[in-house]
Amino acid sequence: MYKIGVDIGATKINTGIFDAESKCLLSSRKSYLKDIEDTAQFIKNEVDALCRECKISHGDILSCGVGIPGTVSADGKRAIKVPNTSLIREDIALLLEEKLGVPVTLVQDSRAAAWGEYLCGGGVGAETLVCVTLGTGIGTGIVIGGRIYNGALGCAGELGHLPVSNGSRKCGCGKVGCLEKYCAGGGLDITAEELLGEGKRAADLFSECESGNNAARVRIEEAVRALGDGLISIINLLSPDCLLFSGGLSAQEKLYLNPLIEYIKSRCYSAGKLPKISRAALGENSPLYGAAFVPLSKKRSAELSASIMCADILNMQKALSEIEESGIKYLHCDIMDNHFVPNLMLAPEFLNKLRGATSLPYDYHIMAQNPESIIEKLDIRRGDIISVHYESTPHIQRAVSMIKERGAKASVALNPSTPVSVLEEILAELDMVLIMSVNPGFAGQKIVSGSFEKISKMRKMIDEKQLGKLMIEVDGNCSFENAPKMYNAGADVLVVGTSSVFKPNMKIKDGVAKLNECLKECGA
Repeated sequence: MYKIGVDIGATKINTGIFDAESKCLLSSRKSYLKDIEDTAQFIKNEVDALCRECKISHGDILSCGVGIPGTVSADGKRAIKVPNTSLIREDIALLLEEKLGVPVTLVQDSRAAAWGEYLCGGGVGAETLVCVTLGTGIGTGIVIGGRIYNGALGCAGELGHLPVSNGSRKCGCGKVGCLEKYCAGGGLDITAEELLGEGKRAADLFSECESGNNAARVRIEEAVRALGDGLISIINLLSPDCLLFSGGLSAQEKLYLNPLIEYIKSRCYSAGKLPKISRAALGENSPLYGAAFVPLSKKRSAELSASIMCADILNMQKALSEIEESGIKYLHCDIMDNHFVPNLMLAPEFLNKLRGATSLPYDYHIMAQNPESIIEKLDIRRGDIISVHYESTPHIQRAVSMIKERGAKASVALNPSTPVSVLEEILAELDMVLIMSVNPGFAGQKIVSGSFEKISKMRKMIDEKQLGKLMIEVDGNCSFENAPKMYNAGADVLVVGTSSVFKPNMKIKDGVAKLNECLKECGA
């Protein structure tokens, strides 16, 4: 399985494709002079081109991480504040999920750079890593104890927005006098125009300094000192063992980076040991690596629910024993009436008798009109889950109440064409939502387009309402390929059947082991 990394800067978009060993197989860097009309489509085109060149199918892509120069929501799905570019819409992650067909996670680019260096670059083995990205602005990523540090308010590392004494330049964040408007590439562009004339850029300022222009040298030294003072404060507060610099400005080693490092070393507090201070090993690709392997914001377990209709009906006792031994948590029991769905399966009487052959909790999935009448016939036990379809009854709340009165966990299932928004009023009363990624009724179907995006929308709604205990179950083609993508999109429980655990010529325990290995690769 492969992962896509994207780094959206103020003047370029960098895209790369990575294998499971964190190796970048191929990348592209595209600069632009004006705003791109459709950023998501632009990235989709770049991903398509990389896949063609690497001879990789879209079905082999597990996820996509996108580094952006701004603040993102805790779930990595929304761009909250992006001061220095108009390329990025708030819903860029969802737009990309629609086009790529895989889960997409946003991360602040400076944090992505820190994470990339921690995993694959100059920060490998560090306990506390600070990585400063010197580009158009200044971003700071912090990794402490193997985790990206976001801060309680989500704004940790905003070094670029420290106020400069007597600073008056307007910043894209809405304030005036921010450090990055004097010390980053964009700030030095302003300095160059002030000193050298209209149209001059930071590169001209450095060129003039090299040529002996004393005024240019003084302005660069002022920028170095201002940035150095900010970084000394970070070192004295956090005591990191590694400080790295990435971004385009870090390439100005002679006149900028090396003097900056010496200034910091000579003035930061030390108890005999200084942090490692150097240019980032991955250079401008640090955010690309980090974005590709950015972890999910919340660690969730991935549970499996075995679809009993896919087991060998003539050897049911053996199948149940294998399911229990494999570590599967639930027994998924489909009840169909040949009216709501075009199939007739698993009568309540049969399922009730099967209770004596297994200790696993039942995960009932009622695909029938008037599900209330079926609930009354079931041998329900504590720990069971009962899902009724939103589309199957006009009294969904009554059905939910019936389930809870009988001591089971209440779940509502949604057909592929039913939007998640229909559950907004009842969501707080549920224990689980079942997302159908195929049209209900038969096993072995292909996944419906847009399923990953729908799971992500459901996860977003749950997180926004702070319903942390509410689970998402997915039913339909939870294959070795699709299951990790479903998990990354936000699923907690996966209904496994003929596309994985009950594959022909494969033992149930072997199917479960292979599926768990696939899920482990994506962090489950």
